[in-house]
Amino acid sequence: MEYAALVEVYDRLAETQSTHGKVAIVAETLAETSHEDLPMVLRLLRGELFAPWDPAELGVSSSLASRAVQRATGVAAEDVEAGWRETGDLGSAAARAVERQVQQTLVSETLTVEGVYEELRSLAGYEGAGSEDRRVDTVAGLLADADPDEATYVVRTALGHLRLGVGRGTVRDAIAAAFLGGDPDEPGETPGADVEAVEHALQVTNDPGLVAQTAADSGRAGLADLDLEVGRPVEVMLAEKTDSVEAAVADALEASDTGAAGGSEGDGGSGDTPPAPLAEYKVDGFRAQVHFEAGASEGNDGSAGGGDGGDGSGGGTGPQLFTRRLEDVTAQFPDVVDAMAGFDADSYIVEGEVVAHDPETGEPLPFQQLSRRIKRKHDVARLVESVPVVIYLFDLLYLDGESLLERSLLERVDALEGRLTERTREVERMPSLRSRDPDRVRAFYEEALAAGHEGLMVKTADATYQPGKRVGYTRKVKPTMESLDLVVTRAKWSEGRRSNNLGRLYLACRDGDTFREVGRLSTGFTDEQLAELTARLEPHILEQDGRDVDLEPTEVLEVGYEGVQRSPEYDSGYALRFPRFEGFRDDFDTAGADSLDRVESLYESQTDT
Repeated sequence: MEYAALVEVYDRLAETQSTHGKVAIVAETLAETSHEDLPMVLRLLRGELFAPWDPAELGVSSSLASRAVQRATGVAAEDVEAGWRETGDLGSAAARAVERQVQQTLVSETLTVEGVYEELRSLAGYEGAGSEDRRVDTVAGLLADADPDEATYVVRTALGHLRLGVGRGTVRDAIAAAFLGGDPDEPGETPGADVEAVEHALQVTNDPGLVAQTAADSGRAGLADLDLEVGRPVEVMLAEKTDSVEAAVADALEASDTGAAGGSEGDGGSGDTPPAPLAEYKVDGFRAQVHFEAGASEGNDGSAGGGDGGDGSGGGTGPQLFTRRLEDVTAQFPDVVDAMAGFDADSYIVEGEVVAHDPETGEPLPFQQLSRRIKRKHDVARLVESVPVVIYLFDLLYLDGESLLERSLLERVDALEGRLTERTREVERMPSLRSRDPDRVRAFYEEALAAGHEGLMVKTADATYQPGKRVGYTRKVKPTMESLDLVVTRAKWSEGRRSNNLGRLYLACRDGDTFREVGRLSTGFTDEQLAELTARLEPHILEQDGRDVDLEPTEVLEVGYEGVQRSPEYDSGYALRFPRFEGFRDDFDTAGADSLDRVESLYESQTDT
């Protein structure tokens, strides 16, 4: 397949604003793509050349891409930079440079989709001395064979700045439309059975290429057969927030498939009585999946999760740790890997929460301490000693070759406890209580808070596991903190279907006449809110570098959050935990925004409780 054909699709997507229209374009493209090319084309349409859990990075910065444009075209650096400043898009600057190039390639080759894909992926393998020059040469080689339109998209893909509005939902609906016979669902409609079938397959595989190939070959029946695979992380089931313990218990009972699972100690269900909910500590860590299969080779080569265009064959190495965002953090937590040897199974996928604790007192540490380990790729051994962790296990999704997703929570928990033969300092079962008595659950909640944890998770006992969904089977209960009024100082253009909107907002509090950042806001917006935010912020852009923009501090937002922690990442010294958009504060200007003193006092009051 010639790359020019894909570029035509890119142009059509860029010119189409409606989600429905984008779905139709992607569906048409997939239907015309050969079976073996589907994974590759889907990756290029998203601009994501590796699986989320593959640590490989292209390593192409804006300055490196600019050098590649200069090397390929002979256009002077200042002219390339001028084009970049003018448009804010290095891809457009590359196109202009190709049009004006002063050096012509004697022999050029036609770019192919496979050639561009493989050459760009090869960038991730360049290491050591001279690796930067090799990256420049590789990108320049592609640009030397490119026409202006092709050059635009080669550079945008290399930088991760494709911005075509092809999000996960677009891919899902397009696969259903291309291979399952139905038209794309209209915006706002309840998804049909075809879309639901593709959605479930994507949730358990996180592999659009495999899902597209399966839908093309075997339809909905084939998609239903796709299941968990060790080494390929699955989307986690999400929880909803509840205002009180009493509401959480009532909701858990109401969501129960009445009488579908039994209980114990007077709290179990029988007849028409639903089983008692399961309450567990909500701890301040990161949600992790641990994957293991006996006989897996030693070490971690990042090759897990096959079927999507060359990312490996699944099974991989083990145990492996993945975050909620599907990132592989095995190398950062060798202590957890070693401790999981006490889990008695030939293969498993288990869920838990990794929490840092003080090595002297054993008390839990704030998430920010733990994040040092998540991000660290070097000198891991020192952090293992200074920031020890425990993983609290709470769910079992796969055991000895069998998926447990359709089993009830109680069955999964029983299987988990039966295989956790050795509890160590690094591995524990999450503290839990089964009861339908709100008073008992509230006492358990107070116990969790007194131990330095965040609150409770209250779960419906007979619920099956629903990957990626917020279905009301799990409720979280934690103390509510007051909202803050904060100023937006920076932002980032979104990706996927929201690519025309500013979506990652950096928030700041007042510190005298300046502003100090305290976090960033990325989720929780409706489409209408994002559009309004963009309309308000775009006129105040001071400077743009690729997708990143600096803003004149003019807009004040009301922001909710779930905690304040110390953080060196922001110049305030603090960071909000899970900030969420509550609304616009049009009743005052930035002088009325909350101060750094208030953020500090909230942090202190939080640590005193």
